[in-house]
Amino acid sequence: MKLIENLNELIENLHTLENYLKSDNPEEKEFAMDLVRKGKTILVYKVNGENHFAPSRFSGYKNNSLRKHEVNDEKDGRDTNPVITKIAGRPFATEKIEANFIDYCDNLGAEIPNNNRKYWRLKQDGKYLDLKI
Repeated sequence: MKLIENLNELIENLHTLENYLKSDNPEEKEFAMDLVRKGKTILVYKVNGENHFAPSRFSGYKNNSLRKHEVNDEKDGRDTNPVITKIAGRPFATEKIEANFIDYCDNLGAEIPNNNRKYWRLKQDGKYLDLKI
């Protein structure tokens, strides 16, 4: 699969993930929850003012979807992370954002593994990215 090239393509994938998380389709919802909970390098963005999180392994591939992700045997954060870093800057880790991630996953009902995680905070036009969904 091709990698994203710009913020708009990244935002398109975030919308796709958000739609899966809100889906009435159990397969889509479980897929999205599983992606988020297993994330190691994670995008932080807002939806209606609240932090949401998306893993780089899904977000970094152009026009990604559940089906494309499932058949992409070469998906790897080592490929997507550099592309996202060009768009969002260097990843970071803080106790506060980690606590936000844990709370977010708890609210989804997704149990998280004990990973070391890093985050990117997405900005658009100098402000934190806030999707209106």
